[in-house]
Amino acid sequence: MTMRTSGVHQPNIWSSVVSDEALELRDWLLALGFTEDLMIPGERDGSVHHCQLDWPEGGRVLISSTGERPTPCRPGTSSLHVVTSDPDAVLKRALTIGATVVHQIVDQTDYPSRDFTVADPDGNHWTFATFAG
Repeated sequence: MTMRTSGVHQPNIWSSVVSDEALELRDWLLALGFTEDLMIPGERDGSVHHCQLDWPEGGRVLISSTGERPTPCRPGTSSLHVVTSDPDAVLKRALTIGATVVHQIVDQTDYPSRDFTVADPDGNHWTFATFAG
């Protein structure tokens, strides 16, 4: 199989994730290495209206609690790809917080990547990979 790529790296997509336990998800992502840029509490006690978390190597994810805003998104239905130069370090942090490993870390053979996938508390899949396109 021949792999073609434009060679252009696109680190600035902002994915939105809706969570039944948004504060727990925020803490989970912070433990993996994300940093908090903005936090707007929700209407209900313990809910999140809008939270922005940045990945140190580029990109941002937005989190909100279920029911905070009109959206077709549902908890546990997202699959996100996070580019990192050190997936082994991220996996170590993920295991420390008891993350569910969906796919063990592997060096891919059909494209240049070292990656693994974990499930967050809602069941969303997060792949951390060296492959950036």
